[in-house]
Amino acid sequence: MIRCLSLLAVLVVVAAQRPEVCNSPDQWGANMLMFDPFEGHEFAVRAKYYYDKTGLRKARIEEVEVGRNTTHRYSHVIELFAEHYRYDIDLETRECIQTPLNRPGALDGFHPHDVPAGGIFRSLFYIGSDALAGGSVEASAWDYMFPDAGGYFWHGTFTTHGCYPLRSDEFDRTTNNGRFEQFVDIAPGISDPSVFIPPSNCHAGKFPH
Repeated sequence: MIRCLSLLAVLVVVAAQRPEVCNSPDQWGANMLMFDPFEGHEFAVRAKYYYDKTGLRKARIEEVEVGRNTTHRYSHVIELFAEHYRYDIDLETRECIQTPLNRPGALDGFHPHDVPAGGIFRSLFYIGSDALAGGSVEASAWDYMFPDAGGYFWHGTFTTHGCYPLRSDEFDRTTNNGRFEQFVDIAPGISDPSVFIPPSNCHAGKFPH
């Protein structure tokens, strides 16, 4: 009887620690690292990232490294999903190219940094050390297999307090393509709303690769 009660107590504690599917805050900013290490697709992006779910818009001030010979590009990217336009501003030449932004899905194709409904909880852990006061952040790890996208797989890590994204990995098992994102120095709100305003000299063109 005592053994059964002990087992029940353990199960209750584990269930109480299991986090729920959550949505990240509607507005925040962070330093971002985004990369694709796979053969033929090598690139890395270091950026100041701005996320605004309320206005359905994203922006990045970024440095892009492309290929094994590491060519660099410095740009300002603005994605205005409600208006269906993307703007790429070359920070060296100041040229601004406007391209259509027509992605399928809800929210005009805006991809939120949320745990998807149906996401599978994998683990709860600390980043840093919980031996020191304030020396760690509790995080949860999640997996999701997109049902209508073949072998498209997602893995994400979020803070348990506030549901801020720390890492987001997307991988297509059928093509070996992937994209990996990490977020640090996360701050709530939009520190500089002007990053979403494209310059007046933008013209239609082809997306720069």
